[in-house]
Amino acid sequence: MPQAVLNLRRIEFLAGLPMNSAEELASIAELRRFPDGARVYTQGDQIPGVYVVVKGGLKVFRTDGRGRVQVLQFLKVGDCVGEVPVFDGAPIASSAESHGETECWLIPAAPLRQIVHRHPEVAEMIIHHFTAKVRHLVTLVETLSLHSVPERVAQLLLEAHESNPLRSLVEFQETQEDLAQCIGASREAFSRALRLLTDLGLIQSTFPVVRILDLGKLQRYAKG
Repeated sequence: MPQAVLNLRRIEFLAGLPMNSAEELASIAELRRFPDGARVYTQGDQIPGVYVVVKGGLKVFRTDGRGRVQVLQFLKVGDCVGEVPVFDGAPIASSAESHGETECWLIPAAPLRQIVHRHPEVAEMIIHHFTAKVRHLVTLVETLSLHSVPERVAQLLLEAHESNPLRSLVEFQETQEDLAQCIGASREAFSRALRLLTDLGLIQSTFPVVRILDLGKLQRYAKG
């Protein structure tokens, strides 16, 4: 099976595509390469399709134009962005930068819409995909509006821990600045929160490596 087809099938809402449709999309997808920190697109752009990460990652964020940044998500291999503008035709509501040396397949919008119209099962998977995005944004709003910075940092640690729950160590690839922007805080506030959680005996921090000392207490603390 061609690598491009395998990459497309990593995307949740394209995983069930018939082989001929997957090959059709792969044949028109364009591989784009970005050096670390390159701007992939800018908030308000009319982007040409869906970007699928196949190497490196993307930092997806919004800015208020005055230097303040809110990171919405860090996309890893197999994740995608741009699917909403494909279907509503509006300019994209976020910006994206490459995180490390990054490669993305760009799937053009029009052929993707045509495949969705021909395959109801794909349309159903897209509905589930968008539902998950809405839940993610609702959780983000709750975190930013109802929790203190130390509680947000605790939640961030727990989310990272979920990817490898058998280990007490969490190792971040992102900088403190990046992670602070994920939770609507400054880098200084993020650093103070790590020190507070350390003083409480919940973690041991030698950032970017953090050891969780008491998982149960950290979970209770994160809830507020």
